[in-house]
Order: sequence, then structure tokens, then C-alpha cells
Amino acid sequence: MKAFILCDYEGTTGTVSWDEEQKLGPAAMAQDANAAIAGLREGGFTEFVVRDFHASGLTMNPSELDPAAVLIRGSSMPFPYGLGPDFDAMVFVGAHAKAGTACGVMSHTMNNRTIFEVRLNGREIGEIGGFALLAGYFDVPLVLVSGDQAACDEARSIVGDLETAVVKTGVSRHCAVCLHPSTARELIRSKAAAAAKRLGDFKPLKWTGPFTLDITYNYANIADAVLSRLGGERIADRTVRVQRETIPEVFECLARGFE
Repeated sequence: MKAFILCDYEGTTGTVSWDEEQKLGPAAMAQDANAAIAGLREGGFTEFVVRDFHASGLTMNPSELDPAAVLIRGSSMPFPYGLGPDFDAMVFVGAHAKAGTACGVMSHTMNNRTIFEVRLNGREIGEIGGFALLAGYFDVPLVLVSGDQAACDEARSIVGDLETAVVKTGVSRHCAVCLHPSTARELIRSKAAAAAKRLGDFKPLKWTGPFTLDITYNYANIADAVLSRLGGERIADRTVRVQRETIPEVFECLARGFE
């Protein structure tokens, strides 16, 4: 069996600020990913594709990753980031909550500096929901999310039945109560193993199109630039609406909407 392991920085073990991402990020992301790989292996997975999804995709140190895995690193394009129908499951390690979430550690959606809110067919979503839908388009279920409490709560609210590993609990956007790294990674390992062993219980997340994507930006001038790039219509001073038929088309608009 083959797993796609998406890795971000903000939900990794022990991290609470972007100020320390180069100090803690490379090892923290790799070690959280390794814990997930160990659990998936215990549950029968034999192939592991890890995607460094943080910033420009250059955070994780390849030498610190389990040698059984391959690593996709570099700019987060080309879309769809390495996902495809040949995977049996997706795991999201280091996930964070959507923009504006109370006590969501470093919460944001795609870009901390530009995007205020994202709605798909009227429902607010973040990166967890977006990737769950993208995986679901390829009939791949999201089976495990690790991150802070807010991220795990968000995952359950949008996906439903999946395993979660809460490695920290936000006190504010840049403060959290963090598990010891050894405890957190044992939790990730055990939850990954549990997910692998009950793989048949999970269903890919699928929504019926056509889709209306509304992206609200922090400033009106950002909406100006996005309109010229994506087209669509302006439905409020800071909000651009685009219509698309499929989830990959939606996600590509979301990805291009913060460039």
C-alpha cells in the first residue's frame, strides 16, 4: 500500500511561531513524518511519498527523513503537489487550523499575509478541507491529521471519521501547551498505525459540483490583482468569486489566488 504524507510546519511538534521555523522546522517536520511512516508501516503500508508543503517546500532536511520514503520538495507548484489516484491514503502531518480560528496555533489559510477567509459553496474551509477534497477527487481518503487541537477539531468537523493526533493545544495564536517531542511522536505513530489497520473504514471526501469559490483578502488591492489573474467577479470590496466544475480546478484557483 502507498501513502501520501503531506507535511506543514505550523502544526508540528513544539512549534508556536514563524520566528523559529528555520531553527525547529527541519527536524520537527521530518521527525513527525517519520513517526507517521513508522505507524503506517506497522499497519501494512510499504510505499511513502512525503510532500514538504511549507512555504517554498524547502524546510525539511532530506537526510533526516526515513530512508524508505521519497521526498517531494521545492516550490509547491506544479499542482496537484504529487497527489494522484495511485495512493491508498493521505496523512496530513503538521496541519494547522484555518484563518481566524481562536487558539489555532499560527492559524491561516494558504497565506498568512493575504487571505482572510475562503468559502466553497458557502462553507468556510481551510487547508485541511481543501486537501481532503483534493485527495477525495482521486478517491484517496484522508485518514490521519496531526497538529494542534484546533486543527484536529477542524479535520473532524469537515471529514468526519478519521484519526487525529493532538500534539499541542493553543493558548493563543503564538502560544501553546506542547507535548514532549517523544510523547507527541509516539502518539502520531500509534494513530497512524490505527488508521492503517482500519483503512477500510474511511471514505474519500467528495462534494458535488459545480463549485463556487469565494476568497476574501485582507486588502482590496490584493483582490484587484487576483481578478486580473483568475477572472471571476468581485462580490465585495475584498472578495473575489470564481466558478469551477471540479475540485482540482477549484484548488488550482485557490493556489494561484495567493501568489
